[in-house]
Amino acid sequence: MPSNARKQIQDELLTFDEVAAILKIPTGTLRTWRLQGIGPTGFRVGKYVRFRLSAVEQFVAAKEAESDD
Repeated sequence: MPSNARKQIQDELLTFDEVAAILKIPTGTLRTWRLQGIGPTGFRVGKYVRFRLSAVEQFVAAKEAESDD
């Protein structure tokens, strides 16, 4: 896969439901984490919150690193 196509996929924008499904957690938990500032980084697009796939992957990697300690 060409690097620009890979980058485009990594930068895919995800909804709350999609991120919750990836993390296998309830959507409500993800919303609470966002309010507490402890979940994956998201941002507003108009009235909607979106997450970059790369940000979700970074969040998971950071949690894995914490677990290794």
